[in-house]
Amino acid sequence: MKSRNADDIEVRQVAAAGTEELMTFLLAHYYPEEPLTAGTHPPEPEAADKEFLLSNVPHGTCFVALHGGRIVAAVVAGPKDIHEPEHMAEEAVKYAGGKWGTILHLLSAVETATDVCRRFNVPSCLHVHALGVDPELRGRNLGGRLMEAVAQRGRELGHQLISVDCTSVYSARLVQRLGYQLINTLRYVDHLDASGQQLIRPPPPHESVQTFVLHL
Repeated sequence: MKSRNADDIEVRQVAAAGTEELMTFLLAHYYPEEPLTAGTHPPEPEAADKEFLLSNVPHGTCFVALHGGRIVAAVVAGPKDIHEPEHMAEEAVKYAGGKWGTILHLLSAVETATDVCRRFNVPSCLHVHALGVDPELRGRNLGGRLMEAVAQRGRELGHQLISVDCTSVYSARLVQRLGYQLINTLRYVDHLDASGQQLIRPPPPHESVQTFVLHL
């Protein structure tokens, strides 16, 4: 699946052969600014984190924007069902003690609070996990185009809902412009460990994880 606009930006579905190129782009233009990654130590993502993102590619729900054959934006999305809160809790325990475990601990809390499939009485939904745009081409609605591609793919697969946990203020602004509905907010200062210490400390201006949904 691919589409081309008048400004020579091509949106293309990521194939299995493109996973290495996708991850190279994400390491350069997603992870360094992603609040959960930047707010935990060490700054580099763990292998399990990267493996999880790439595990979504076989679903045909990940897309890139190309300019002159070069990736300039990417989105990673994948399906989830009514068992996701329990699954996330198990994954958080499995990876406890490391960077990815700390991130999963927060995402598990978000998933438990939102529980979108049960909340909206749908068997499954498409969830957006990551969105990155090359700084040189920001301001050209590349993120919006990729989110629209995910929505179209969601319809093709029969999903009734798309969800996204916006960890940054910028992604939250984007999805609001696209008509997404805010259903939950978790402030980073309120997410604490057993001793009462804040677990994740993203740089300003990021203050919370906001969960949005779009009905398809």
